Amino acid sequence: MAAITRWLRALGFRSREERERLDLATRYEHYWYNAQKKIDLTKVDGFGRLARRVRDQRRTYLHVDRLYTLWQGVASLPPSSKAVVEIGVYRGGSVRFLGEALRLHGREIPMYACDTFDGHTVVDAAADTRHAVGKQFTGASVEKVRGYLADLPLVEVVPGDIQLTAPTLDVQDGYGLVHIDVDVYPITRFCLEHFAPKLVAGGTIVVDDYGFKTCPGAKQAVDEFAAAHPEFRRWHLLTGQALLVRLSP
Repeated sequence: MAAITRWLRALGFRSREERERLDLATRYEHYWYNAQKKIDLTKVDGFGRLARRVRDQRRTYLHVDRLYTLWQGVASLPPSSKAVVEIGVYRGGSVRFLGEALRLHGREIPMYACDTFDGHTVVDAAADTRHAVGKQFTGASVEKVRGYLADLPLVEVVPGDIQLTAPTLDVQDGYGLVHIDVDVYPITRFCLEHFAPKLVAGGTIVVDDYGFKTCPGAKQAVDEFAAAHPEFRRWHLLTGQALLVRLSP
């Protein structure tokens, strides 16, 4: 160990923090290997500037990689798409990203931004061990989110339990993109069962946190849904998101 430490210091890694960061990077190199050969997403036309601006506003936990998945979802919206919906808004950063992406792509269709704005309403004790009712994501204000999104007239903020509000949305079918970011099993499963039948052929559902060890309930819900619905194809992205593509009506 002493020899490795001397070698790292010789390379310029002086502090313990720097060496720990190198160790972390080495253990997870499968996520960044050959990064220097890959397209710099921050320089992709339209996307880079928008992603940086939304990130700078500090209203989303999504980094550039996960935002790029949403960007591609907007870019590939089928022509028959009537609406987009996000469940799990928190402070509204990813809603703003999606709303502005729709505008940049010339898709003037409604978008619904759904959240309790009061944390989880229900969790599964077995699947959602890190989460609790009314504990996480309680710091958002529906009034502040509405103010933040006020310049996006096609975005409607819908507060309340999605199990109650989903049936009240003006657009009941024809969704082209559904973004589910709720972390827990019961609501992820509800959103899949409710919105998937209303998705157009070629439309996509993006489920955040699918590949995150902190949200096993989200993965369980997606896996169960995919096993029961052969009309969808599931992809586990290296971003930690799951992508569900509807193959047929």
